[in-house]
Amino acid sequence: MKKDAATKYPNSANLFQFCRRVLDHKFGGIRVIDQDVGQILGFDPADCSHWKKGKKNIRSIQAMKSIAKHLGVDERLVVDVASGEMTEGEAFFEFTGYGDFSPDPKFLENAKKDYYRRNANSWTKDKELEFKKQFETNEFEINRVVRGIHEALAFQEAPLYLPEVVATFTDLTIKPVEDETVLEGKAIRTFEKDGKMVVEYPLDVKMRPYVRYGIAKAMGKHFLGKEGVLSSLEVNEHSNYINEVQTNLFAAKLLTPAYLIRKELANLDAGKDIVAQLADVFWMSKTFMNGRLKEILEKNSEI
Repeated sequence: MKKDAATKYPNSANLFQFCRRVLDHKFGGIRVIDQDVGQILGFDPADCSHWKKGKKNIRSIQAMKSIAKHLGVDERLVVDVASGEMTEGEAFFEFTGYGDFSPDPKFLENAKKDYYRRNANSWTKDKELEFKKQFETNEFEINRVVRGIHEALAFQEAPLYLPEVVATFTDLTIKPVEDETVLEGKAIRTFEKDGKMVVEYPLDVKMRPYVRYGIAKAMGKHFLGKEGVLSSLEVNEHSNYINEVQTNLFAAKLLTPAYLIRKELANLDAGKDIVAQLADVFWMSKTFMNGRLKEILEKNSEI
């Protein structure tokens, strides 16, 4: 019986799967077939099959540009997958983004219209104040919680080691898993056990930036919930969204506090990519650090 040969170009096979996931995401409920992916590069069914199975090496600059343009993604993401710098799962996470760190004005406008419709016959200034209060992120309180964690860890130099957090706060634990199928395609999985929040993440030689961020977000849900900072609205689309914004803020501030970013900026080589250097220092992705740096400079954030 003939044994299956090892995949000749595994990075190309990963690139195929990344393209498929992006198309799935863009098309929604429409089924994406292999040939839809192959058509990105104008491949016939045979070449498409070879690409999928890692028998065809996709590395040319033209191919990278074509894939990025067709999918509408950052060309650096495509290059990182093709070169093996990122798994397709990590690249897909980078593509879908890290979420909002402040409420989206469009979301707020739609929420306000919905709130007004439900209270049209009893609209007052008090109702408007009540609406605004429901959509506050309580950033000052998030800063307080994060500052307390940093002080407990005596955290003064990047990067932040997540195992130190769980060693200090014993109602949390993080656990690597070899069988990634239990994560169901997500960066992490959380559950309660013996009064602790358990965060499972994929076992790897080095914890990937998107996994660090996912763990930090889970910690945000735990700490902000315990401190009564999370939105206390009934569970619905609006409260879920504000909770997401709050845990995004927590994760960003926990892993990349503004005061340490400013400190590191003074020590970087101005002749090189500043964002890439910060990403290396804080063990985060360039996509994340680019957005975080912009936010800090625009808002003059404390943490």
